[in-house]
Amino acid sequence: MPLPLVLVGVLALLVMIPTRRLYLAGWRGWTLVTYFLLVLAMGVLVAELRGPARFLVPILVIAYLAPFVTARAGVARLLGRGGPDVDDGSSDGRRPPPKDVTPPDQRG
Repeated sequence: MPLPLVLVGVLALLVMIPTRRLYLAGWRGWTLVTYFLLVLAMGVLVAELRGPARFLVPILVIAYLAPFVTARAGVARLLGRGGPDVDDGSSDGRRPPPKDVTPPDQRG
């Protein structure tokens, strides 16, 4: 098997990880295909040509890591909030006790 084909295959598998993350975030199909092909093309260029590598590597790193970072989660983490505010109906902020679903004849 030729080495360039193996390189493209490995890069494609690596680019599928952030592409899947974008898919789960609700991005549309054509946007995902465009993202996948652009990052794959930049990866191939970086791997094959040394000249554009010093300009493309930072862009490639940002394009690869960006789907894993969300602005809302980052701001919440900086402000010390655990997660999204959930109104569970309790006035003191604690969770309600779990519901007992044990059948009455098996309760002891």
